[in-house]
Amino acid sequence: MATINLGGKKKRDRTYNKTAYQKVYQDKRWKRLRKAKLRNNPLCEECEKEGRVSITEEIHHIRPFDIDGNYERLAFDYDNLMCLCKECHYKKHI
Repeated sequence: MATINLGGKKKRDRTYNKTAYQKVYQDKRWKRLRKAKLRNNPLCEECEKEGRVSITEEIHHIRPFDIDGNYERLAFDYDNLMCLCKECHYKKHI
């Protein structure tokens, strides 16, 4: 039977380069950047938009970085990050 594309949100398959993504998150530059973002934005940005107050628990890349391309521009760009609570971060990825 044929597969029908209903136009839903496409999930990116990152299993083939999971090691490459982990290298980014273990990089000292990422750790410094993440720490600075947490220090500057201790509250969830999405919750704040809705008038709620939640502590930041996750740092989210607004535009996903692509390991195969010029990933450093997006992976280590402070302006490409947003602070989210776990619930809002989960919602961004479903």
